[in-house]
Amino acid sequence: MGSDVRSWVKGSAIGTGAFGAVNLAWDESTGHAFAVKSVSLSSSPVASVQSLEREIQILRSLRSPYVVAYLGDDTSQEPRAGPCRNLHLEYMPGGTVAESAAAAKAKGRSLDEVQVRAYARCVARALRYLHDVAGVVHCDVKGRNVLLGRDRRVAKLADFGAAVRIADGSRGGDGRGWVRGTPLWMAPEVARGERPTPSSDVWSLGCTVIEMVTGAPPWPDMRTNDAAGAMLRIGYGGETPEFPARLSNIGQDFLARCFRRDASERWTAEQLLRHPFLAKEGVITGPSPRGVLDWANTEFHDDDDDDSIKERCTVSSSYDHQAEEMMDCARGRVRELASDRGAFRWCSDGWELIWCSESKEEEIGEEGACEGRGESGDGNAAVIGGAGVTAVMVVWAVSVCLEWGRVWSLDVITCCH
Repeated sequence: MGSDVRSWVKGSAIGTGAFGAVNLAWDESTGHAFAVKSVSLSSSPVASVQSLEREIQILRSLRSPYVVAYLGDDTSQEPRAGPCRNLHLEYMPGGTVAESAAAAKAKGRSLDEVQVRAYARCVARALRYLHDVAGVVHCDVKGRNVLLGRDRRVAKLADFGAAVRIADGSRGGDGRGWVRGTPLWMAPEVARGERPTPSSDVWSLGCTVIEMVTGAPPWPDMRTNDAAGAMLRIGYGGETPEFPARLSNIGQDFLARCFRRDASERWTAEQLLRHPFLAKEGVITGPSPRGVLDWANTEFHDDDDDDSIKERCTVSSSYDHQAEEMMDCARGRVRELASDRGAFRWCSDGWELIWCSESKEEEIGEEGACEGRGESGDGNAAVIGGAGVTAVMVVWAVSVCLEWGRVWSLDVITCCH
């Protein structure tokens, strides 16, 4: 929307950024809600105004599904605060990852590792875009700056008040101008006053994963109100944050890649996205199924195209309802075949493709593995049917098809390997 003038109404406060207050707002012409970050031009410190202007300039240039969207900016006259500079942002009604983790901790629980991995994947994708495409270092990655959508399955990085462009030249002085961010999430080199780099954001991502798992900041033995002491220990102490014991071995290995004290040895966001902790979106969190009919709630995913603007960070499979319908059908078939009502007549028409990704359909079509959706296949396709099929054969067929990941309706089962 740029800086176009529009009529809007400021609502209640919903948070604070590094250098300004954040309120809910409504566009009077459309009724759409958005968030507005404001600083008073008459009473706020000069650093706060400069930070908001820097955030506006950076956000104007960013376009990513994993970064909170810039919607415009303007200057308004407030009854009490006087003239205010405003940044209009996408409204994320799900709150922050930090709030979700803290709420789980208050109930004696923790975020499920599936959620942690999904949110971390979103942040890593945001960092890959910022570092490799936009040329920006965020400088303040933490749970409070990771916002959730309405269904809490999408996480986006927010608050660029401390961000810097990678291409900016080195600045003079004693280096204190580069100290930015929140101490307990700071990388050692930033705590020492050195220039932030993409590797600095990677360290902070590791701290954010710890925060999501524990519901508390990293470095639990450090006092949050002793910034100088925390920065001294982080910058020069030679330590790394303690890994949560409840985190899986894969998760602990992921943290080890983030927490290399030598910034040059840390993995990049691109490398982290290929780590097993983030590489697969579908994770089975329940106990192993005891039989084929226990697979109704199992999630199956194909790898997404990472560069697509349509990517979504999902905590659960979007095919759950289809899987449940399929398994209801399977149970009914087995009951009928196991009964003593005589031979069951199979139908060979009306086949329906339950699920198959577009990429897999193309692959299948090219290889000739399965031909058509309404007629029998050949090659590697196997059709199971006939009046004499027993319940055991049906269960075996369903098991094979589920293992191979391609299941058609159980009127006639076609499995392609």
